[in-house]
Amino acid sequence: MKYTLAAALIASLLTPTALADQQVIAGYFADWQYANKQKPYTVKDIPADKLTHVIYAFLSMCGPHTGASEKVQQQVASACKDKAPFSAIVVDRKAALDINFGTVSVNVPYQGHFAQLAELKKKHPNLKILPSFGGWTMSEPFHAMAKDQASIRQFAKTAVALIAKYDFFDGIDLDWEYPGGGGLTTSPWNENTKLSDVQKAAERDAYTFLVKTLRADLDQLKKTTKRDYELSTAVGVGPKAAQIDWSGAAPYLTHMFAMTYDFLGGWGQQTGHLTNLHATERSWWGMGADAFINQMIEIGIPSEKLVLGAAYYGRGWEGTQNFDGKLPTASLVSEKGASIGTDKDEPAYFMYWDLKQNYTPKQGYTYGYDKAAEAPFLWNPEKKVFISFDDKRSIKAKTEWVKQKGLAGMFTWELSGDPNGELTETMYQTLKADKP
Repeated sequence: MKYTLAAALIASLLTPTALADQQVIAGYFADWQYANKQKPYTVKDIPADKLTHVIYAFLSMCGPHTGASEKVQQQVASACKDKAPFSAIVVDRKAALDINFGTVSVNVPYQGHFAQLAELKKKHPNLKILPSFGGWTMSEPFHAMAKDQASIRQFAKTAVALIAKYDFFDGIDLDWEYPGGGGLTTSPWNENTKLSDVQKAAERDAYTFLVKTLRADLDQLKKTTKRDYELSTAVGVGPKAAQIDWSGAAPYLTHMFAMTYDFLGGWGQQTGHLTNLHATERSWWGMGADAFINQMIEIGIPSEKLVLGAAYYGRGWEGTQNFDGKLPTASLVSEKGASIGTDKDEPAYFMYWDLKQNYTPKQGYTYGYDKAAEAPFLWNPEKKVFISFDDKRSIKAKTEWVKQKGLAGMFTWELSGDPNGELTETMYQTLKADKP
């Protein structure tokens, strides 16, 4: 059966879904999780009927990737052959375009995740699908691109051309970590890589120019396709959010996805909540999603465009000192990050499904919930292991707070952590509650 995007647009007008009038429920789709040996996750596993947005992680551009793995560097080199610097690229072309994940009814000249996403768009025409550029390991080229407006124009032009070519996409998501520094290759703790005040100011201006240019190019594409295109961005918390000129940038953006997670992790001895909703007197450095969101609003992010983040994973520590198993405090520390994890290559990181399945009373773990912070945790008194994560109770609390606060909605990093879709279902049902 042949299928066109026009048919999808007509269908979307004729058969609006229940989500049409609801707030954002977005999920990042990690393109590498199909290769997860324990629980492979593909497009077919996405609970699309409970989502408004699927964000494909990650694409990049031709430029320096010295902080990325050797595999990614090779993929970038291959994708950038004969392309101009700072051209937008599909990094893992095998996963995106080549692997046969099953038959589709859409008439597209490629396979991979992209064919499956085109099929998903056919079945759920109201679903917004965005490619996300960057991520923690692939944000380095943004810093190089930002030094020259011609380079920014090149990226914008080619990114928009990419979504025109793969026309199941509905816009662009930027995951530059971070404008003004603070990312993998621009650590403020490293004298050799941290950005100067002059560089920070330049990137502040460059970011505004970037979103303005992208918005103009997307609007130009709209003249041809007669479709509206979204432009969103991920936002780091604390000082990272303040490095952007929101008065200049916000008018060009559809949504801002607040990365209200990874407050603490095994990279430090400080032990506590990963993604607590409320800051309390027991929070390390007064951290909480509410405190960070309030700061974002104060520095100029419109609340109606702001989307709160939730974690479909946990982070853990071992050798936790002087903990009684009740509530973590602002002085709780551990010897180190946990040496265990869902993937042996990423210790101290636990997928939600893994925590439910393998970190139970049977394995010596007790469940605790910090009601004031709205944050669950697991504690193994024998092994002295503390694990922080999100679950249905904390997701419900966050979603209710989003409604009370008048925010745009909720999103998660990332969907494969919850293959049964129970956390997404909680978001959906909570947002749906009290609707006519």
